Amino acid sequence: MEANPEVNVFVLGSSAGKGFQELVEGSAHVSMMSRDISPDERAKAKDKGIQLAERPIGHAAVAVVTHPRNPINELTMDQVRKIYTGEYTNWKQVGGPDAPIRCLSRRVPESGGAVFFQITAMNGQPHGATTVFTETWETILKACSAAQDLPIGIVPHTRNLGEVKIITLKTDENSSGLKPTNEVVKSGAYPITLLFTFAWDQRVEDPALLKFIDYCANQGRPVAKAQQ
Repeated sequence: MEANPEVNVFVLGSSAGKGFQELVEGSAHVSMMSRDISPDERAKAKDKGIQLAERPIGHAAVAVVTHPRNPINELTMDQVRKIYTGEYTNWKQVGGPDAPIRCLSRRVPESGGAVFFQITAMNGQPHGATTVFTETWETILKACSAAQDLPIGIVPHTRNLGEVKIITLKTDENSSGLKPTNEVVKSGAYPITLLFTFAWDQRVEDPALLKFIDYCANQGRPVAKAQQ
């Protein structure tokens, strides 16, 4: 808006599901999607006469976090899967203390990031009985920083993670561990990196809208791996 004072941009943070619904209902010009648009969503858009256009505009990572006093510093992707599917229910099963594991996630399928995590890190398997679903990422961060137990949670790497421990992830036992720093995420090496896309109605002939989409895409510069 500083570069284009004639244009007003209002951003409402919610979720992929709610954002797309806003687009279908006509109360938003653009929906940011952190997951694929579902067949049901596409059908609803078609029923409204919307001609969907989509464009990659950036990428982000899903960080795995826990309480700072948790002695566990790294996990393999297989261990993360077993924790979130409920196969592992105690930290001692991954070399930690004898303490129960409480998993935290946003709601599925409402949150695109949570859907992506379930598909990528959990191989699409259902969550275990130890998983608690929240409405916001902030709830997960607060629980992981202040809880009396040792919860594990997932949050976007772009959030303020200063009060939680970021768990280093390894693709397997023999690989190097990685944290979701901006450099690692941009390289495409981090194992839970998702692609963000914009969705809009291409019938809308508004130069400002397309200019805004171009601006965001140029800022994001999606990595080649994520585009594939």
